[in-house]
Amino acid sequence: MLKHRFLRTMLTFAVAVVAALGIAAEPAQAATQSPYPNALVEYMASTRTGPYVNSGTYWGYALRQSYAANAPRQTVAVGCWWDGDWATGNYSTNRWFRVLVWESYDGYNVPRWLFVHASYVYNQPTVPHCIATSTGIWNP
Repeated sequence: MLKHRFLRTMLTFAVAVVAALGIAAEPAQAATQSPYPNALVEYMASTRTGPYVNSGTYWGYALRQSYAANAPRQTVAVGCWWDGDWATGNYSTNRWFRVLVWESYDGYNVPRWLFVHASYVYNQPTVPHCIATSTGIWNP
């Protein structure tokens, strides 16, 4: 009992010190937490729940590498690819990649598996085709 009270007191103290000093933790990047290969996604690229251009799939846009960085791209994990709707970004293609990305809807709180048009994905790795089920399109 005394041990738990001591640990709780120390944790409370540590949180208070961090808050008092204004220390903000940098978010861990999504790609470093994943066994999937990495690529780069262009800042402001649309992120979508499916590889389609209709408005019902829009989720937000890709953020920078971190909120402290001024980088034009973000390192992401790439799960799979899917040929969906044709779209023109940096070039025209119907190829989309499912990536683990920090995006504008959730901010830097939670990376999310979403689709990004292939023209905004740089250093594209070789990944498998996505799997379609009745509940959506998923990583294999």
